[in-house]
Amino acid sequence: MDDIAGIFTSTTERTAWNITARHLARGQKDPVIMIIDGIEEERRRCIELLQAFAGRDVDIPAFMVDPNHQL
Repeated sequence: MDDIAGIFTSTTERTAWNITARHLARGQKDPVIMIIDGIEEERRRCIELLQAFAGRDVDIPAFMVDPNHQL
């Protein structure tokens, strides 16, 4: 964060603040739920990047969609 201006300068900081603000606005205060939301959002973004690179019909590995998937 830029200490002089108090502005979030990186996408990571903006994303973290966005997730936190959404949860706080709903009255949630549990940081674990906020972190889970961030991880799941990042997982969706990675899948979207893979699809953008390889095409919408690309076979997404099961572990990317569900990390608890048992082979």
